[in-house]
Amino acid sequence: MRNFIKLSFTMLLALLLFTGCSNEDNPLDSTDPGNGGNQVIIKTPKYMELTKIILTRFPVNKSNGDKWDYHVFPSSPTRRPDIYVDLSKSGSSSHVFRSDIREDAIFETAYDNFVFTKPVSSNDGSLPYSVPVNQTYKIDVWDDDGLTADDWMGSVSVNAAGYYNDDNATNIYKTLKSCEITIRIEGRWIY
Repeated sequence: MRNFIKLSFTMLLALLLFTGCSNEDNPLDSTDPGNGGNQVIIKTPKYMELTKIILTRFPVNKSNGDKWDYHVFPSSPTRRPDIYVDLSKSGSSSHVFRSDIREDAIFETAYDNFVFTKPVSSNDGSLPYSVPVNQTYKIDVWDDDGLTADDWMGSVSVNAAGYYNDDNATNIYKTLKSCEITIRIEGRWIY
């Protein structure tokens, strides 16, 4: 009889423990994302919202060895490029963003860079700019020459679909290189 009471008490205690606890009470149990299981749903972004274009490297001279700007005195600091960037859809001749101009640009230390977030005028687009994930854009770097034609310094392609890692990330930081041009872009994914 004593064993029966112990066994009954143990079974009653076990029954109370099992019915008193559920997954809803377990703080370590993952929440149901709505698909009936505990899997994470990977979202696909619609846009890469570009907030900054950061130029970290450009050629010191033109491809023929000449300085970017002409001056009667060869050692004049005004022979440095007056840089700006254009953002445009690949294959298009019109830009969606043109930055302000940085006169007599030079990298004095390894940590120097030129951050572009402001347009040259109110008619030249703005950042942030939403780049559709399924389209390719390009960033051109130019030397502003004032009265004569501007000099093209180089460009990089912006392929938003190639930068997404199926990780539901919020922000994007990507370094793009092409020949002597290095540009870092910053922004966020729009789902």
